[in-house]
Amino acid sequence: MYEGHNKTALLSQQLIADTLLSLLRENDYASVSISRICKAAGVSRQTFYSVFGSKENVMIYELGRHCRYAPEPQQTVCRKDSLDHFSRSYAAYIVENRELIELLVRNQMIDCLYRMQRDCFMGCDGFMGDVTGAERQFLVDFMADSLSVIARNYIETGCRVSEEALGTLIRRLLGGYYFNR
Repeated sequence: MYEGHNKTALLSQQLIADTLLSLLRENDYASVSISRICKAAGVSRQTFYSVFGSKENVMIYELGRHCRYAPEPQQTVCRKDSLDHFSRSYAAYIVENRELIELLVRNQMIDCLYRMQRDCFMGCDGFMGDVTGAERQFLVDFMADSLSVIARNYIETGCRVSEEALGTLIRRLLGGYYFNR
């Protein structure tokens, strides 16, 4: 996926991503071909492959552009005092990005959210920064997977839970509430 600074390439990325999202509002992911995306976006296949390489990369780009949850740099989530804040802010993130997450769920692509979130957590030094090596990888993987499953379930259950109740649920799940009852 293109990560440079060429204005034309960056504009093409944005145009392709916007076009794919527009097409996904009325079609399922599998039925939207790269040719169709290129035609609707007014770009060549060569441009598509130069800036993305695959349709999945378009979705990952879009998540990074509009739907990236990044904890505050100083936040250390596994500490009790910040778990409340983290849970509330992640619940707000899910509710705020419901439309894009719904597209992912409907097209069985929630794995894109998980991968983007895992990479974001791994890249944030303050996120579990005092946990190192393989243990940190397992922890970050667990958190990203758990949160993407919670987002998926929120969508699949019709978004009926309030943001506040969703935050409480996230805090209880991550804090071990159900094991300590």
